[in-house]
Amino acid sequence: MLLTTTKAPELSSGGREAAANIPELFKIFEKLLANPYSKDTNPTGILNAGVAINGTIKELLVAKLNTLDTAFVPSDLEYSVPYGTPVLRTEIASTLNRHFAPAVDVGMDDIVVTNGCTSAIEMLAFAMCEPGDHILVPAPLYLALPTDMGTRARAKMTPVHVPLDMAGECAQIAYFERAVHEIARQGGTVKALFLMNPNNPLGITYPRQVMRAFLRFASTHGLFVVSDEIYALSVFNRSASVAPFESLLSWNDLAEYIDPRAVVVLHGLSKDFGLNGFRVGWIVSPWNKELLGAMVAYAPFAFVPSYTQRLLTQLFADRPFIDSLLETSQERLADNYAAATAFLYVHEIEYVQASGGHFIWFRLPISACAKMIRNKEDNHACCGCKGLVWTKEREFDMAMYLMDKHSLYMPPGQAFFSTEFGWFRFTFAICKEELDIALKRLEDCL
Repeated sequence: MLLTTTKAPELSSGGREAAANIPELFKIFEKLLANPYSKDTNPTGILNAGVAINGTIKELLVAKLNTLDTAFVPSDLEYSVPYGTPVLRTEIASTLNRHFAPAVDVGMDDIVVTNGCTSAIEMLAFAMCEPGDHILVPAPLYLALPTDMGTRARAKMTPVHVPLDMAGECAQIAYFERAVHEIARQGGTVKALFLMNPNNPLGITYPRQVMRAFLRFASTHGLFVVSDEIYALSVFNRSASVAPFESLLSWNDLAEYIDPRAVVVLHGLSKDFGLNGFRVGWIVSPWNKELLGAMVAYAPFAFVPSYTQRLLTQLFADRPFIDSLLETSQERLADNYAAATAFLYVHEIEYVQASGGHFIWFRLPISACAKMIRNKEDNHACCGCKGLVWTKEREFDMAMYLMDKHSLYMPPGQAFFSTEFGWFRFTFAICKEELDIALKRLEDCL
């Protein structure tokens, strides 16, 4: 007998919302990966100057990884510790203690390992927020945060738009106060402040007085503070004109500004160590054991494979190699940044001076937009710069035009919640040869 139903089962409200909001970025990645640049096999392919991948140390990592004991052993086929094996967490703690200058040494019990900081951010959103609660983030901001915080945890990532010239100033706190009061007026609740230091996409490091202001603000409103320090060891500009990076782990006076139990630090493999594809991050809190307990409970949903954990333990156990790798990375990042900013200076392109990270935030001149319009219309229309301004649509069109006509991928500012159009994030942390090609392709569009 055939069974018939009059109505198919429905997804939950969360499932329906997720299905209706697949990020546009996924489609762009598909386009990028369908025609990737390769010096040997596809020299006219799309060159990726958009995704933050530290390609400056790729050959060093591949060579080192190939020296490790990569043969499978029986224990690799079994379950391991979901939140990181003791030996792996011990090596991570050693790295933090050598390079983050913590006020008190970090121990393995202060760390929960996850399969990437994407999972770490989601786990924190689950632990800190009820569905619908808000997490404030200064904008422009890391483009994946709405997904990380909202798709499953259903927290609301709320951008706080700060003028670029105020991004390193204490005065920006007024914008956060305004956001808290507006959310409260609408009946909402703010539960956390999320900061990236060094900042993505601006590349700035926050001065200590600005971090103090953020901490006081969060303390006043009873908020958690998540300090995402994924680019902490990619600080390459140490000139007097930029603020030095200071991890919140290093503050010996943290309790003067906020209850330390409200603070948590994120770090991982993807950026400083150039191992995006390994999908490993870690949550650090020497101050809040209840929070770490929640992370341990969530850890089975963010399990790093046993084999990966064993391989990484070997890698990080070679401490002289790790220390040398980070030093080389910072030197090469500085060289690439100098080459990229020299190009921007020659072409009179406005940019934000960076001190860390893998990218530069710059604004293409409106003449590039005019040239794009002329070329798209096969020169049948005369489009000059007079009266022409950047719009959201033109900015997006430029990003697609760069991919389609110049084989160069750079994400537009709107992907980072920028409300001033014409800005792009350019990743310079690629090998020098590819950087030269990327700059030549960018020059061709000007």
